[in-house]
Amino acid sequence: MTTDEALFAALDPLFPGAAWPETYPGKELTYVVWKHWTIPEVYAEGLPAAARHRTQVHLFLPRGVDPGSYLLSIPAALHAQGFTWPGVTDAGDAEGGHWVFECERANGGAVHGQI
Repeated sequence: MTTDEALFAALDPLFPGAAWPETYPGKELTYVVWKHWTIPEVYAEGLPAAARHRTQVHLFLPRGVDPGSYLLSIPAALHAQGFTWPGVTDAGDAEGGHWVFECERANGGAVHGQI
């Protein structure tokens, strides 16, 4: 399962139709988007033998909506799909709620060329 597939499996049940990579194209006011990148690890002969997949999930809520249940359900859903338990940052402003969940997903020791 790719990282995008794992993220979709974790988040779509919580946000049906409102969980997207990078940019949300819909009209819902409560939604999540994510981005991820790979960090090569465990080098041998100058080539990576494994990789970590760093991930950020961004939760957006209308101003005044209590994020309480999401602050519990999102980390649990990510963890159930093999991600580390995320750190959470409140990045909201006067326009609305914005929480950033940061975590990692190991790929189980991919071999050269498969990271």
